[in-house]
Amino acid sequence: MIVANFKKEENIVEYIIYMRQIQDILRANNFDISKIEELIISRYDVTETQKIEIRQWYSNLIIEMTNNNLEASGDIDEIKNLIDDLNLLNKKLLADPEEIKHKELLRWAEPNITVYRKISKAGEISDVEVCINAIQSLFLLRLKKEAISDETAQAMQTFSNILANLALEWHGGMQ
Repeated sequence: MIVANFKKEENIVEYIIYMRQIQDILRANNFDISKIEELIISRYDVTETQKIEIRQWYSNLIIEMTNNNLEASGDIDEIKNLIDDLNLLNKKLLADPEEIKHKELLRWAEPNITVYRKISKAGEISDVEVCINAIQSLFLLRLKKEAISDETAQAMQTFSNILANLALEWHGGMQ
């Protein structure tokens, strides 16, 4: 909750990826709040009142995910809506005749988006979601300490550039 609130204020893309990681942690622990308490909440150096708030936040996420049949996969509505909003911002920037930077970033990323969409069997999701999925996959590879080719690193950088620009525009008030 504390990290999520900070990320939401500072970088909307990092918030989305963080919340996806939280959803995965909840799934990996079978939505058992006592396990979450032991693994995560107990480690916070905060007051007991704050720990109760954090526990309630995790409990609410568990309820939302189970009520919406997200036990195996998928995002809570807030995350889906934020991705949709970022996609709308992406389209807005691409439609703006004055906007050159974002168009150039997308031009560099498009071949990589196409390849990643095919490799990941992403189907008809937006380019923004493809980029978010790719960066999330990169984080997982790094956690597993798996080697990443130079070609993959360069492709991921193009995704990161697009997402960083969208986050900058988002927090700059264009959302």
